[in-house]
Amino acid sequence: MALVEWRLEYSVGVQSIDLQHQKLFEMVNELYSAMRMGNVAEVVPIILERLEIYCRKHFSYEESMMLQAEYPDYLRHKTEHAKLMEKVLVLAKDFDDDTLMRSLALLGFLNEWLQRHVISSDRQYSAYLQSAGIV
Repeated sequence: MALVEWRLEYSVGVQSIDLQHQKLFEMVNELYSAMRMGNVAEVVPIILERLEIYCRKHFSYEESMMLQAEYPDYLRHKTEHAKLMEKVLVLAKDFDDDTLMRSLALLGFLNEWLQRHVISSDRQYSAYLQSAGIV
């Protein structure tokens, strides 16, 4: 059972970015699954580390595409990415494998942020990337 399913409304119209977003959704679902199975202490720190690495890679790629397309709201978007990374690092650092509540808070935050960010922020650069020939 997945926490969040990829839907067409999440598409930004750029295949490489859509695939990366789908991978982020999979990682959130992996975190959810580990928590449901009771593998918080063993698995969650590993997933969080992979998620941090993947987010950095994805954000860097996405930001380079925005620069290439001369996206006018680049700095605001880059700031959103930085704030997410800061929050994830704080939550991961404070993660206490004896506390399921921290895991639930982290999962809820990541799930809500990812969906909201893709729909409200990422879709805004879609037309700029496509008009620059990035598909």
